[in-house]
Amino acid sequence: MKKFALLIVLMILAMACISEEETPQTPPLPPDGTPAVTTPPQTTPAPTTPPPTTTAPPTAAPSTLGDIFTPVYKDKMWSTYIINSEGEETQMVWKMFDDGDIYVFEYEFEIEGATSITQMWSVKSEGSPQECNPVKHIMKVEDMVYCTSMPCKPAESYTPEKYDKYTVIRKDTYTTPTGKTVEVFIVSDGKDELWFSNEVPFSIVKVIVDGELVMFLIDFGFDAKRKISREEGENCISMTAP
Repeated sequence: MKKFALLIVLMILAMACISEEETPQTPPLPPDGTPAVTTPPQTTPAPTTPPPTTTAPPTAAPSTLGDIFTPVYKDKMWSTYIINSEGEETQMVWKMFDDGDIYVFEYEFEIEGATSITQMWSVKSEGSPQECNPVKHIMKVEDMVYCTSMPCKPAESYTPEKYDKYTVIRKDTYTTPTGKTVEVFIVSDGKDELWFSNEVPFSIVKVIVDGELVMFLIDFGFDAKRKISREEGENCISMTAP
């Protein structure tokens, strides 16, 4: 409708300009009947100045996950998430403890009103815990503690270059339901999104798959308490096949 109204206005202005033009008159003949020859005045066109040439500034290369990803590793750090699977929500707490010669990762799930607690013990090596070798999985069922040993394997070192193929599409902020605001950077393949933060333990803030929110951070901190002690883990009931 706006385009039609603008077209009508332009047509009216064009008609007004035409009506204001003078109608050309035929000059009278001189007495001898020979048409007079008139030479139109010569006009010199005004010089024109070419518009200045502008060069667009170079476009900065997009950041990759490897450029800005600096994971947080601190003793007693924890993050609490909500996992949404087929419309059912489950609360999960991730924890990490520096226990001398090992790192202890503890996972706590709330499933149908019951709490499931598991741990993974990793041999400590130089650098971040991502360089550790998993050696033991532990599970607590009521008052019983069970475990499964795993063979040690050479661990891969954390290097930013491993994440260079993941392009950061934008940066933003995220506020947890408990009121903590952190800076986030978002990686996407056009369909799924991963939200990360260098201020959050374990880095993960939000996971979106096929447009559906399947995981999001609700709280975090650095004062976690273990639910399975080292003594319980060392005296666990082995479930490893002989």
